[in-house]
Amino acid sequence: MYIIKGNARKINHVWEHIKRHHTGEKIAVVGFPNKLPENYLRNKQVIFYESLTHKDEWLIQAEKFLTNFEEEYDGVIFYIDCTLKEAENLKKVATKFRSLITVTVASDSPITIEEYLLSQQVA
Repeated sequence: MYIIKGNARKINHVWEHIKRHHTGEKIAVVGFPNKLPENYLRNKQVIFYESLTHKDEWLIQAEKFLTNFEEEYDGVIFYIDCTLKEAENLKKVATKFRSLITVTVASDSPITIEEYLLSQQVA
């Protein structure tokens, strides 16, 4: 799992991340309606889902999305600017899935990309 955190617009970093870790793979970018950077990533190897609808319940919705669509994608990026605590909770969810999961986190620091190795528990 990757966490892209920082206090600036992250889409350029997301695209660099996609090129570095997902070249030739099918990627889903998931977020809230009217919050996804579709114009920037248009015509690239990315499919967009505005399937997160409630800020308070996005982790439940994210797990449901992964359960329903994980087999269709090599990687899933949650472009949401969540909290670090929510990212920690997503790490727990991510251990159930084979897809490479990335999340964007709002923070006061400059933009960084951190990799977390998860002990996969997929049967």
